[in-house]
Amino acid sequence: MAHAAWKWMVVAVGVGAGVLACSDNGGGGGSGGFDAGVNKERPGFGEDPGQPVGNPFVFPPGIELAGEPYGASDADGDCGNGVAPQGTGQGVLVCVPLRNLSGAPVTMTFEPALVMLSMSTSRYQNGMLMDRVRITIPPTGIGPGGVDAGPDAGSEEKPYIVPLHMYCINEKRAPSEEGVPYALSVVSTDPDILTLLDLLKNKVIKGQDAITVVQDALYSITEYNGLTDEDRRRIRAL
Repeated sequence: MAHAAWKWMVVAVGVGAGVLACSDNGGGGGSGGFDAGVNKERPGFGEDPGQPVGNPFVFPPGIELAGEPYGASDADGDCGNGVAPQGTGQGVLVCVPLRNLSGAPVTMTFEPALVMLSMSTSRYQNGMLMDRVRITIPPTGIGPGGVDAGPDAGSEEKPYIVPLHMYCINEKRAPSEEGVPYALSVVSTDPDILTLLDLLKNKVIKGQDAITVVQDALYSITEYNGLTDEDRRRIRAL
């Protein structure tokens, strides 16, 4: 599996601006390279061991996973089923297959601060959603050649696949890749993450500069002690 070229272009641009984004090459963020002496330990963030702390993610009644979430398959983060990508992050692009057994459309919400964990044995990013995503999931149906094609034709479920675009929370690790397995984790309750989300309320995250501001602020939390005065100033200017 090869890294999507656009992701590494983002890294290259970031390096030119004094910022490293979603790279396994180390460094970047805060006031210099990673230094355990200035890092506030937060399980699952940066290089800190353990599982992220937060509230369990709960699906609405009738909605469930239809399979293991996996790294998006192309440079646009599209999952190949016509559903528009959701979220503004660039480093962790994951396809989430869903099944709706309710018999009617269900509108569900992916909350900001939702964590997606890489389940690979290699060093891939965990991701965090920084946007509130509300999306309507249609009832799960059967595709062509399924039960309507005759008693011996078998059936083929057509899950609804949501492309989630998330931010990096492990600066030294690689971006997501096609097919890398992921798992839905918790909605973070880290106080600094909640402060960042509060600062981002009513801000429009559009364009590379704004995305970089958010990613840098997140790294100040996941790799260091928390938001800096410069992070706050840049967020105010969005």
